[in-house]
Amino acid sequence: MADFDILETLALRGGAFMHLPLHLARMQAAARHFAYPWAESRIAQALALLRGQHAQGDWRIRLALASDGHVAPEAHPLAPTTTPVRLQLAREPLADAVAHGDWVRFKTSRREHYTDLQPTDASVFDTVLFNEDGELTETTRGNIAALLDGRWVTPPLHCGLLPGVGRQVHIQQGRLAEQVIRLDDAPRAQGWAFVNSLRGWLDAQLAG
Repeated sequence: MADFDILETLALRGGAFMHLPLHLARMQAAARHFAYPWAESRIAQALALLRGQHAQGDWRIRLALASDGHVAPEAHPLAPTTTPVRLQLAREPLADAVAHGDWVRFKTSRREHYTDLQPTDASVFDTVLFNEDGELTETTRGNIAALLDGRWVTPPLHCGLLPGVGRQVHIQQGRLAEQVIRLDDAPRAQGWAFVNSLRGWLDAQLAG
C-alpha cells in the first residue's frame, strides 16, 4: 500500500463547492497516474454529506484519496484573508529533480519539500519558490502571478509547478497568460498576486 494520499483542497461557500469539476478532474488524473482506485460516486456521496452538514458559511474542504480507494473528506472554517498578503522569496532554489517530479506535478500528502520552505515569520503569508535555472515556479500553497509590462503573467508548467485550479480558471478567463518569470524580473514587477482555488486572487507584495 502506498504511504501517501492524493489531495484536493477547495472552498465550500454558502453550500456551493467552488470549481468542483476541475478539482475532481485533477484528482482523477492523479489517481490514474498513481494507479489508485477511482470511485466518483463514492466521492460524490461523501461531498454531498459534507455539504449538507456545512450549508452555511465559508469552509475549507480537504479531500484525501488513499491507495485503497478510501475517501476522507474534512471541513474546516475558512476565514477571510486580509490583502495585500506578504510574500517572501525562498532562501534557495527547489532542486530540479523535485520541481519536475511527481510530488510537484500532483497534489499529494508528500509535502516536505513545501513545508521545509514555509515562512517562519507570522507576518509572511507564503514563500515564492524558484528552480535551479532562476525561474519562479509557485508558492508552497498556491500559484504566483506578476504584473509585467502591463499584463498579468504566471509561470508555465514546464518551469515545475502544480497545475492549480485557480490558475487554470484565470488563464481560461484571459486574466492570466503564461510566461517565464525569472528572478531578474522581480524588481521590475508592477504588482504581485497569490492565486489558488481556495482563496481566489489575493493581491500581494513581495518582500525585498
